[in-house]
Amino acid sequence: MKQNLTLILILCITQLILGCSQLEKSKTEQKEAETNIELKDNWYYLNGEKFFIKAIGYEIGARPGQHPYEDEKNDHLELMKYDLDNIKKGGYNTIRTWSQFSEAQLKLVQESGLKLIMGLEVNPEEDYSDPKFINHCKTQLVNILKYAPKYDCIITYLVINEPQTDHIHKVSAKAFKDLMKMMVDMIHKDHPNVPVTLSANAMISDWMDESMFDVYAYNCYGYNEGQTATMGFRDYIKGLNELNGLDKPFIITEFGHSVSPKGGFGSFGSRTLKEQSEGLVSNYRDLMDAGAVGMCPFYYADGWWKGGEKSIHNKDQPEEWFGFWGYKDVNDKYGSPRPVWFAMRDYMKGLIISPKNKTIHTNTTTIPLEFYNDATIKKVVVKNRDEVIYSKKITNAGYFADQLTINPVGTEAMELAFEFFDSEDNSVKNESIIILASKTAIELPKLTIEVTPEKDLNESKNASIKTEIVTNENFKLTSDLIVSYNTHLGWDVGQQVSVPIKNQLDKKIITSENSFFIPDNSWVVNASAGISVRYGKFTFQIHDQKIIYRGDWAKEISR
Repeated sequence: MKQNLTLILILCITQLILGCSQLEKSKTEQKEAETNIELKDNWYYLNGEKFFIKAIGYEIGARPGQHPYEDEKNDHLELMKYDLDNIKKGGYNTIRTWSQFSEAQLKLVQESGLKLIMGLEVNPEEDYSDPKFINHCKTQLVNILKYAPKYDCIITYLVINEPQTDHIHKVSAKAFKDLMKMMVDMIHKDHPNVPVTLSANAMISDWMDESMFDVYAYNCYGYNEGQTATMGFRDYIKGLNELNGLDKPFIITEFGHSVSPKGGFGSFGSRTLKEQSEGLVSNYRDLMDAGAVGMCPFYYADGWWKGGEKSIHNKDQPEEWFGFWGYKDVNDKYGSPRPVWFAMRDYMKGLIISPKNKTIHTNTTTIPLEFYNDATIKKVVVKNRDEVIYSKKITNAGYFADQLTINPVGTEAMELAFEFFDSEDNSVKNESIIILASKTAIELPKLTIEVTPEKDLNESKNASIKTEIVTNENFKLTSDLIVSYNTHLGWDVGQQVSVPIKNQLDKKIITSENSFFIPDNSWVVNASAGISVRYGKFTFQIHDQKIIYRGDWAKEISR
C-alpha cells in the first residue's frame, strides 16, 4: 500500500512538473507571437520587419437594413468572420474601422491574422470643452482599454474622424488639443507602444499641425478642386507630409470612388465600375508616390444607411456606393465583389515603393529599389526600352530593397517597366514608373506665389495671389495656370480661377495676378497655384502654396 502511495505521489509530482513546463512553454510561445510595433525611418516595423499597411475600410453592422450607429449594438460574429476571410483572401493585411470593436470582435480579428487600425466612436461635432462630453470620451476609453490591450492585432488607434475647421474654431483649438492629448495619453499609458493618431480630412485639415500624434494620417479624395487642381493629387498629398516634417510614418485612412447611378459632382459619384477600378489603382499609385506607407481605401461594402434610409439603396447618394462589395437587395447579407475588388487584389501583389513616379534623379547612376510583395512573387524584372536592366529572384514575402543601375542619355525621361513573376515564371503583374534622370544637375521651371494679406486675414476683406513662372525652353507648359483660394468653409474649398497662358509661352517669365474675396467666417486659407509641365513622357506639376490664418485662434494646433 505504501509503495502504491509513493508511486502515485511520484506520478502526481511528475505531472505537475510537466504541466508547469507546458505552461511556461505556452507563455514563451505566446510572448514570441506577440506583435512588437516600432516606428522608425518613417515606417511601421512589426517584429523588426518593415510593414506596409495594406488595409481596407471596414464597418460591421452596416449591411442593407442596418445602421452601425443607431441600431442596438450586435457583434455579428458569423458575418464578420465571412468578411474577414474575404478580406484576407483579397490580399489585405489590415482593416480600418470608424468605431471601436467589442472584445469578441477583437478576438475574431486576432484569430484571422489581420491587423487593425481601430477608430473610436468620438463624435467630431460635439463641444470638445463640454465636461460631459470629455467625461463621456474618458469613460468610453477606460472601458475599451480594459480589454483592448489583450489583443496585439491593434496596430493604431484613430481617436477622431474628420473634425471640421469651423467647429474647432467655435469650441477653441485649445479645447480640441486638450481632448486629443487626454485620449493619446490614456492609450499610451494603458496600451503602450501602440501608435495613436486621428483621421483628418486632407482638404479641411491641411493647416493642422499633427505633431501631437504618433503617425500622420489623412482621408483624401481627388476631386479636381482646391490644391488637387493646382498641385495635382500626388503633390497635394505629398505636400501634407512635407508640411508635417517628413519625420513620422504617413498613412492614408480613406480614399475611393463611388459608383452611384446618379448624383455627385466632379469625380464624386456616378463613376463606372471600370472607372472605380482604374481610379483606385491610380490613387494607390499616387499615394505611394506621395510617401504613404499605409493605405485604407474606402471601403469594403456599401453603406445603405448613409442616405438616411437604411433599407433603401439611394441611387443619388454617392456615399452609399463606395463599396468594393455590393448587395442586390435588403435580404442579401453576403454580397458579391465588384471589379475593383479583383483589380486591387492583383495590384497589391507587388507594390513598387521606390522608385516613385514623377521623381527626378540627378548626379547619379543608381537609384533605390523597394518592393512590398506577397508570397506569390518570386522574381522581379525591370526593363528600359525593352532591355532588361535588372532581374532578381525574391525569396521572402514582404519588404525587399536593392539598387537599380541606370544610364541616362543626357536628360532622359525613362519609362521603367516592372514585371513580377510567380514560381513557375508566369507573369503576375506589370507596371511602369516614369522618372526623369540625368548624370548632371537639371534646371527646372519654377512657380512661386505672393499672397496678400500674407500674415492675417483680418487685414483685408479682399485678397490677391500674384504668380510668377520662370520658364525653361527644355520643358513645355501644357495646361492653363490654376489658382485657388481655399477658404475652408465646411466642405466648400472656395474660389478657383483658370488663367490661359498659351499666348505667353515664349516669355522667360510669365506673371499673373488674381483677386479673391475673403468671407468673414473664413478662419484659415490655403492659397495655391500650379501648372502642368512636360519633358518627353515625364509630366509633373510646378506649384506653390501659402497658409494664412485669421488672428491667432489656431496657435495651439497650427503649423
